[in-house]
Amino acid sequence: MAYIEIKGLSFSYEEGEDGVRIFDNLDLSFEEGSYTAVLGRNGSGKSTLAKLICGILQPIHGSITVGGLSTADEDELYELRRNCGMIFQNPDNQLVASVVEEDVAFAPENLGMEPLLIRKTVDECLAAVDMTDYAKHATYKLSGGQKQRVAIAGVLAMMPKCIIFDEATAMLDPLGRRDITERMKALNKEKGMTVINITHYMNEAAEADRVIVLDGGKAIMDGTPKEVFSHGDKLRAVKLDTPQITELCDELINLGYNLPKGVLHTMEAAEAIEKLAKG
Repeated sequence: MAYIEIKGLSFSYEEGEDGVRIFDNLDLSFEEGSYTAVLGRNGSGKSTLAKLICGILQPIHGSITVGGLSTADEDELYELRRNCGMIFQNPDNQLVASVVEEDVAFAPENLGMEPLLIRKTVDECLAAVDMTDYAKHATYKLSGGQKQRVAIAGVLAMMPKCIIFDEATAMLDPLGRRDITERMKALNKEKGMTVINITHYMNEAAEADRVIVLDGGKAIMDGTPKEVFSHGDKLRAVKLDTPQITELCDELINLGYNLPKGVLHTMEAAEAIEKLAKG
């Protein structure tokens, strides 16, 4: 069942002949409980898509519904944004309090929850991102990865059904990126949340169940990671890469070695090479 429905979407940042057209009659849907990575070069509209889904921006033409709620209906925007949370690239732009637990409590307090339920919600959300031990810490003293986890906890406290990560790992080191990627997978697999990860890291995209590639206002590729990353030439044509291990195996294939296309993970490559070596 589709949770997010995008039909005939057209969007420009300025109207008229001088307007920069980002989307042109785009149709997309995201199934409830799915985990999707969205790729595209700079200017392809990845972040714009996230803002349109959350109702921060409005289409020029077409419609977007999230859980049956229309982004064009102002009376439904409050509930829509509660059901579809967004994690931004810079967590400092999302943290609103000076103490971790107070930041996570901000949304429940504004939703009018009872104090005991707020306490329970804050504890559960901090536990979900492994930040229980930092409940009393000052937010400004946290690392980038820890701040991002607090931002995720703050969105979780709204009890959304969908979370969009908009380049949420771009400012993190490799360990921080891996940690946040694991959080995404856990939210999807353990809590059944619909997760959309907008990223330019191919290794992150390989962890999703579905990959969408945006270019020229259209979704030019849409499939499983193996299906999408099996077409390295098409990705390079729009200035995107494949995961490093996929690129390595593609080079070996080009040299004449009989390896499968679309290898995504190190162990998968190691098993394929071992099988090839044994003849």
